[in-house]
Order: sequence, then C-alpha cells, then structure tokens
Amino acid sequence: MEGLPQQPYNEVAEQVGLQAQTNQSNVFANQAKQLQYQMEESEMNLAEAQLDCNETLTKIYHLLKQDVLAPNDEGILEWKAIDDQKKRVLTGEGVEKMMQVMQSYINKETLLSNFDEKMIARRMLEFSLALSAVIFMKYDVYFRTPSLEECKDILETRIAEKNKRKRINLELLGREVDEDKIKEETLKEVEPRIEYEIQKIKQEQTKLNLREFEMIFTQLKALVEATHNRAWKGEERGSLRRHFNISEIIGGKPQGPEKKKWGLF
Repeated sequence: MEGLPQQPYNEVAEQVGLQAQTNQSNVFANQAKQLQYQMEESEMNLAEAQLDCNETLTKIYHLLKQDVLAPNDEGILEWKAIDDQKKRVLTGEGVEKMMQVMQSYINKETLLSNFDEKMIARRMLEFSLALSAVIFMKYDVYFRTPSLEECKDILETRIAEKNKRKRINLELLGREVDEDKIKEETLKEVEPRIEYEIQKIKQEQTKLNLREFEMIFTQLKALVEATHNRAWKGEERGSLRRHFNISEIIGGKPQGPEKKKWGLF
C-alpha cells in the first residue's frame, strides 16, 4: 500500500463504500416490498372474509333443509341430511324461494350500505310483510304435504292403536280376547271412512308443518336484521377504512391508491 498513490486509493475506498451502501439499500428495499405485499394480501383476505356472506347463506340453506350438524369419522362437524325425510317441513321449491329472498338481503351490497335506525326499521318491516305474504299465498307449494303412502302408514298406526285399546278394555273387563275379531270390528268401523281419514291426516300433517313457519320466520328475520345492523351508519365500510388507514401508516403507503384499488370508499 506504501507505493500506491493516495488519490486512487481514496477513490477505490469510496467506490467500495458506495457499493456496500447500495447493496444494503437494495436489501432493505426488497424487505420493504415483501412486507408491503404481505400487508396487501392480509388486507385483501380481511376484506374478503369480512364481506363474505357465503358461510351465512350456506348455514341458512342447511337449516331450511333441516340438515343436522354431526361429527364425521374424524370427529369434525359436518352437515348431514335428516334421516327421516318425512320430517321435512319445506318442499324443495320452498327452500329455493327462501334462499332467493335471503340472498337479496344478506349480501356485500347490504353490508356496505349506510342505514340509519329509521331506514333499518322500514326495511325490516318491508321484509317481514313481504315474506309473510308470499308464504301465505303459496303455503301449499312451499310447505310439504304428506304423500298418500305416508297418510296410509299413519292410518295403519292409528288402527293398530285402536285395536290395542280394545284389547286392553277386554282384558280389564275380564273378557276373552280374540285378536282376529278385534281387527275385523275395527276394519268395519274404519272402512266407510278411509278416504275421509286419509284426507284428514293429510290436513293435520300439513298444519303441523305450517306451525313451524313462525320459528323459521323468526330465525330468518334475525339474520337479516343482523346484516342491516352491521351497515348502521356505514359501520362495516368504516371498519374496513380504519383498518386500511392503519395498515397504510404502518407500511408507509399513500392512502389514495389503496382506496382506488379496493373500490370500497
């Protein structure tokens, strides 16, 4: 080093220092870009999760079909179809109509709206009246009625119960019990009324299904009202805006482009 001129040596040292600074700056820049990308991905995932109504609608669909949550072989809860199809309350068309109504209220557009108390109350009243009216006008289409085979099974069960009561009465009176004679007497009593009894059973079972409407209506109304309450005074989009602003401050990003990118505000 002793024989080297002083000026070139200083220039070389300066270049080496500048290169080191450039490399370090590039490392910091790459780290900053990676952090920014991760934050953008996190923001997108948050927005999608917060505005995604599919999980709620899927739950509504299974509840309307009266599916049940039960653990599978791995112990994880999953939806399973009800074992006895005769216990279903709604028809397939009824489930579809209810889902059509719910999709028009439980969606991203509703969440990103700006409602005050009066608007929420008015919309809930409209929803309640409209849903009640459509069900009332087409209850025979939307609510399941038992088939003739189901009515026949119910009538046979009632005949068997009637035979059992007659047998018990004879036993209590200390009289001889003749099963064939009991069945013959019961059939003679029922024979002229078979068609009437089947029609009566059909009406009774339909009324039982209609009694479930109040609970179904209450559940659907609660979900629609909860969705509207999230849009009270624009609270849903306000919460997203606050989160994005915090992320922008942490990441050192300008606010304008981010808002334009999401298209939420």
